[in-house]
Amino acid sequence: MKSVDIDRMVDGQTVASIFLQTLATHGDRVALRERQPDDSWAEWTFAEYAEHVAGATAALRDLGVRPGDRVVLMMRNVAAFHMVDLAAVFCGATPISIYNSSSPEQIAYLAGHCEAKLAIVEDDGFAERFEKVRGQLNTLEQIVTVADDAGELFHGHGLADLEEGATHVTPDTLATVIYTSGTTGPPKGVMLSHYNIAWTAESLKRAFGDDIDLTGYRVVSYLPMAHIAERMTSHYQQAINAYEVTVCPDAGQVATYFKEVRPQIAFGVPRVWEKISAGVMAAIAADPDNKRQFDEGIEA
Repeated sequence: MKSVDIDRMVDGQTVASIFLQTLATHGDRVALRERQPDDSWAEWTFAEYAEHVAGATAALRDLGVRPGDRVVLMMRNVAAFHMVDLAAVFCGATPISIYNSSSPEQIAYLAGHCEAKLAIVEDDGFAERFEKVRGQLNTLEQIVTVADDAGELFHGHGLADLEEGATHVTPDTLATVIYTSGTTGPPKGVMLSHYNIAWTAESLKRAFGDDIDLTGYRVVSYLPMAHIAERMTSHYQQAINAYEVTVCPDAGQVATYFKEVRPQIAFGVPRVWEKISAGVMAAIAADPDNKRQFDEGIEA
């Protein structure tokens, strides 16, 4: 498909409008899954997901988040990330994830560079790192800890009108900033508009083939949300393709999650596949019968 065709398809679209289209069409489908402490699974349909987003949007507005503000997120791959991230979008703000491994000094640079007004973190451990450099963050007004304030963040503020919230977002609105890693000097902030996101999501959808319906495909979210590849695969593409996303907060457990979830789409950097391959080969080598069958399969 030519670039001009994709331009035509995404004309006027934003992450907010795409999510609302998916909600209208697939509200009863499971959108998010998360393992609970008792090993059971919590599930949210797109309709339930949207209700949490609406609650969080109202809460963020009560916290003073307005169109054009930046909200920095430090969270693992948990269901709350998706809800909070979209809530910031429906406020007309820009959610920006930073790596969970960031030191206080790195947090000071990243949150300061993007001029974050609000920080939303998963737990007290992440919050403590922000507090250590709070004095250096002149624009940061509050730090919200989801683990402690989940009830306050998602409930008790009413439900924002997501249709109205979407009017605060245009294709030119800043959707997120991705801070590069592995470069010389401080991380560079790559600014991505809603047009950038919509175009890339549609382009990737078409890469699977025009005759493939990706609706409901299972995906495991496990790479850092500060990485554009994970954001695009399990967050933005979910909005356009109605993926069923299972969150995996510990990347070391991804092989176990893959076995249980049986995803139809699996994204990974080379090191992930190397580790999985090493695990498979070790299991084969430990069982003579499996090794024999494996060797016979190669010879065949």
